[in-house]
Amino acid sequence: MEGLLRFVRILTALGLFALAAAIVFFTLELRQVRIQLPSMLEQVDSTAQRVDPIVAQIAELQTFIPQIIEQSEGYQELIPEVLSRVDDINAQLPLIIDEVAAISQAIEPVLEQTEAWREELPAILKRVDETNTTVRGTNKEIAKVVPQVPLILAESEALRIEIPEMIASADDLVSKAEDAGKEASKGLVTGFVGGILTSPFNLIGRIGDSTTERLGLKSTDSITDEDRDEYEQAMKKLMKQPKQGAKEQWSNRKSGNSGVITIKALAMQGGVQCYQFVSDFVIAEGEDKGEHQLTTEACDN
Repeated sequence: MEGLLRFVRILTALGLFALAAAIVFFTLELRQVRIQLPSMLEQVDSTAQRVDPIVAQIAELQTFIPQIIEQSEGYQELIPEVLSRVDDINAQLPLIIDEVAAISQAIEPVLEQTEAWREELPAILKRVDETNTTVRGTNKEIAKVVPQVPLILAESEALRIEIPEMIASADDLVSKAEDAGKEASKGLVTGFVGGILTSPFNLIGRIGDSTTERLGLKSTDSITDEDRDEYEQAMKKLMKQPKQGAKEQWSNRKSGNSGVITIKALAMQGGVQCYQFVSDFVIAEGEDKGEHQLTTEACDN
């Protein structure tokens, strides 16, 4: 029995010791809390000061919520249109894929052509080198010509001095030509003698005299007298109502020859109306069979 009491006393002593130790630790912790309490209170105050702006910002954000909701509704209304456009794009995708495939197929010929050009490049470079060689030779020739430029300029200056005399001579020539034009009232002034127009003659009625030679015909029988008469009548008909570009046809059933006369140009010379005709002949048979053309000029009688 005494042993049990002794054991109980020991346990009681240990319990009291543990309680005392716990009180000591609690006291120490309480002291630590008391020391840290001011800083904790400061942190609480600081946190409280930070909370107020956050609350104000939340209140401000709440004012935007209706606008956000309204915009969201607008976006929701746009969703069907967006989906429709997406469907259109999806519908076009096969075409785009086919186009890409076609482009891919076209790339191979391009690569082949590029390869061919690459093979030709050495020859091209060789030609470039030859061209450069030619250019260098040309530059040397130019360098030889440059010293002669002063002589050429001197000749040009001398020619410039002589130009007034040449102009005076030309004025005299024009004056004489005007006098000759006034005298040529019945025909075209042709030929040059000493630089002065002379020898007027009337082509009307005499077209056949030189047609064979002027057309380069081999036979004088290729154009008959009847052809000349038909040609003359057609030309006179055009001259009655002269108009640049006017045409008149003629034909001879007997010879089979035909043609078209066109007034190419009109001009006044010495107060007389003159014409430039382009005559297209068709020879039906013989050595000269085929088409021929002759340009003639005539003035009113």
